[in-house]
Amino acid sequence: MNKFWLLLGLAFVIGTTGAWTMNYMEYGHREAYFGEITMDGSVTADNVMAKLKEYHSDSAARAELAGEPVHDFGAMSPNSKGSHQFIVKNVGDGVLRLELGASTCKCTLGSLKNNELAPGESTPIELEWTVSGDKTTFEQSAELRTNDPLQPAIRLVVQGLVISDIEFDPKQIAFGEVPAAEPFEFSTKMYNYYATDIEPLSAKFGSEELTNLSEVEFEPFEVTEADGSHQNARQGFRVTVRVQPGLRQGPLVTNLQVSFKKLSDESSDAATDSQTDPEASEDTYVAVAECAGRVMGALTIIESSAMKSTDGGGYIWSLGRLDANDDLEKKCLVVLKGSEKDSTNLTIGETYPSDVIEAKFAAPLGKGQMRLFPLVLTLKPGDQTIDLLGKNKDDFGWLWIESDNPKVSRMKVAIKVLIEPRP
Repeated sequence: MNKFWLLLGLAFVIGTTGAWTMNYMEYGHREAYFGEITMDGSVTADNVMAKLKEYHSDSAARAELAGEPVHDFGAMSPNSKGSHQFIVKNVGDGVLRLELGASTCKCTLGSLKNNELAPGESTPIELEWTVSGDKTTFEQSAELRTNDPLQPAIRLVVQGLVISDIEFDPKQIAFGEVPAAEPFEFSTKMYNYYATDIEPLSAKFGSEELTNLSEVEFEPFEVTEADGSHQNARQGFRVTVRVQPGLRQGPLVTNLQVSFKKLSDESSDAATDSQTDPEASEDTYVAVAECAGRVMGALTIIESSAMKSTDGGGYIWSLGRLDANDDLEKKCLVVLKGSEKDSTNLTIGETYPSDVIEAKFAAPLGKGQMRLFPLVLTLKPGDQTIDLLGKNKDDFGWLWIESDNPKVSRMKVAIKVLIEPRP
């Protein structure tokens, strides 16, 4: 029994000692802080007020920035340098002290003309920056320190757009869905940021087909504040592209390539954002803009989860696996748009396989700027499985929608289906 109490007491001593040691190692050796007053003995009742004054100012100076702390410079060329003056005024009753603080790597504060301002005085502070060329936007900042207890630091910011020597607005020209059988046009603005004037010479597209069907016009205009971020450009040109009918149906993604020359003796300078055309002369430059849209035929089909368009302007109708007892009659709406819609009739042409696929049109419906042709597809099961899922090239069924109008091209609809045999 005595050994039990001895062991219990020994365990208590060991446990208490271990807990105290762990607590000391975790917290006891660290310097504790309560605000600015430390508890390591460096602050005493004799020096506490002096210690507080090191961190807290009772100055009557008040710093006021004329205007906003953020300056938007609009647009600048890569690697170009800029500067802006911020004005700081002392609107308080004490002397305002100013000190240059930290700044980002591409933004520097110039020297202060006056780092002490009496009440009512003001001083300019110049911020300088160099625009980096690896981004499309720019933002850098610098800090101005003061003895204003309400505003100990003022963050000054410059921001804007990084532009190249030739800029397009919009940069990516989206002309949307356009009819293959009708002319259309689209436009963009071209801004010149060179130190000298330029003269547009010609334009072409990455698509030879679009180049052959297009006429491009350059119209100069005066750049004003209405041009927003491009108001500092030297010149502006409206580029209008007029396209004649004849483009193949489907998505169209290409580049607009504008050739131009500089109207100075410094034509040997390289264009920052221009890609030189190998076929152009040494004094000719090429600026590039992206173009994207979709060429639509007069004939389309209202898409669904089963109906999807193809790049060539046709459609794939995916019906999946069907049993002979399933509903083998399927319907969709064929849409006829454009100026020829009222003078055009549609019929079903060749089908494949003809003993499996049968199609016909119901009476057309008029609806505003289009006519709707209900298409009824009837599938016929056989004694064997009919596999038209398109596992191999051209291994699917199809039908042709024909037009009696030469201006409205016919359209192919692929049928992907597997039909189980009749029981």
